[in-house]
Amino acid sequence: MKPLFFLFALFVTLSIHAQIPRPQLSPKAKLVQTVGLSEVTIDYARPSVRERTIFGDLVPYNVLWRTGANRNTLITFSHDVVISGQPLSKGTYALYTIPNKDAWMVFIYNKTDNWGTPVQWDEEQISLAVRAEVQDISHTESFRISIEKITLDTADLQLAWGKTAIQLPIVFPTSKIMESNLSKMNVDTASANDLYTAAVYYFNNDKDLQKAKEWITKAVALRHDAFWFYRQKSLIHEALGELKMAIDAAQRSLELAESAGNQQYVNFNKKKLREWTEK
Repeated sequence: MKPLFFLFALFVTLSIHAQIPRPQLSPKAKLVQTVGLSEVTIDYARPSVRERTIFGDLVPYNVLWRTGANRNTLITFSHDVVISGQPLSKGTYALYTIPNKDAWMVFIYNKTDNWGTPVQWDEEQISLAVRAEVQDISHTESFRISIEKITLDTADLQLAWGKTAIQLPIVFPTSKIMESNLSKMNVDTASANDLYTAAVYYFNNDKDLQKAKEWITKAVALRHDAFWFYRQKSLIHEALGELKMAIDAAQRSLELAESAGNQQYVNFNKKKLREWTEK
């Protein structure tokens, strides 16, 4: 009986210990950011300053850094991108840096299964190496990797800790993806939403407005109740200098928005109609 009791007590003890998580001084973080039609995912750990001198001391200058804490930082791109003018294929990579006082070297490294930095650094595993100037910033207590200055097809990868930051410009293939998708669209069989998306994209990106007009006209023919479709139609007509058609579309959008109880679009249309009728 005693051996059984001993085993039971041991099991309970181990179970109790196994259920107590240990808080991390450098907690894990995961960033998922969409830019245009692409996605960037970053998995890393976030150490804090805690009244220490970071760069040049805790993180020595001119020494390869895991760019975070614990396991090496991973960065994933869903599509091919261009970083600081250099092309990079889609995929998952390790992110390493060599900090210095005035500039850092940043490495996008193929091998991702390292704990910290690689035991043996392999130049053949480097997919991309770029230099980034150091920027002085206000205090950032916890190390942060973020995607900043986002547009439809560009963004900056920012690394910041303490009073130091670097930024890398990234170009995403949004236009290329959209043009590829639109080239495959059959206007005669396309859905109202696809036609609307195509028209909005062309309008917002200063492309062929006649094409945008064709697509939005077909879209509203398929969706008579979509006040946001008519709102977009009015803006496209305005851009083409077709003021009467713009007013007609805005009035229809206003009526539908009032029926739907969408005050935001009611206000949008009333403001535009005032502008146009005062001309």
